[in-house]
Amino acid sequence: MRRVLEILALLPTMFLLLSCEGNDPTPGPGPDPGKEDVLTPPEEVKSANVFVVDMFSTLEDDGDFFAMRDVASATQHIAGQSGKRPLIYMFDRADFKVGKSHPLNKLSYTANIYQLFAQHEPTSADVTKGTAMATQYPVNLYDGLAEDGAYMSGLKISAPLTTTTPVCIYTSRISSLDQMKQIYDAKSMKLLNDGVIVALVDNAIKAEVVKYVEQTMSLRAATYGSGDTKLDLLVVVPPAYVCRSIESGKTANLPYYRVSIEKWLWE
Repeated sequence: MRRVLEILALLPTMFLLLSCEGNDPTPGPGPDPGKEDVLTPPEEVKSANVFVVDMFSTLEDDGDFFAMRDVASATQHIAGQSGKRPLIYMFDRADFKVGKSHPLNKLSYTANIYQLFAQHEPTSADVTKGTAMATQYPVNLYDGLAEDGAYMSGLKISAPLTTTTPVCIYTSRISSLDQMKQIYDAKSMKLLNDGVIVALVDNAIKAEVVKYVEQTMSLRAATYGSGDTKLDLLVVVPPAYVCRSIESGKTANLPYYRVSIEKWLWE
């Protein structure tokens, strides 16, 4: 029997609301900038300890992602993966519309994949903006926050690395430094251990957000984007992890970014 987790088919009030400039990002300095210590990741990448996340986005705030795009192309993208498959596929601005079937409902059934929804704003009577998340791996926990304008949602998955490793992969839309501060206040312990953020950040505040992540949160940050886009991709990882690359790709007219993250430091 197909395992279809159709959370998107529920009313918004039923949602679980606990709720690298360039292709080769430079890892953040970790907890002690400017000091060589044991938390400096090696240059050599151990591919067996790398996991991947695909984020579909135009890096613009240009409306519903699937308004002019066919979800069948996303289904084919997922079906065509082999080898190291992404742990999670994220679809930015795959909005929830009351009374209408979400595009990922069909994808979930066809691709035999779990789907969930991470909203970016308060629940609306008609359209709620957010990111749709799909994964072929069992979800151990749906975690997040929704308070004072800051929204973040994440899926805890057992990543098939050298040792099976629980990792909680969050997503968010960050438009102010205050939002990042609220995320830190609510989830600092999680983010220092096994929490990873793959989010979008307003280009205008990217620099100050990255500075805050690295210097105050003592985490590593990497970004991908340019001055020509309204948004940049932001990756935040614990000191024991490092973002190894962010590569752009395209399936039909669906642009996406493949984020490769390595857990390099083991207890």
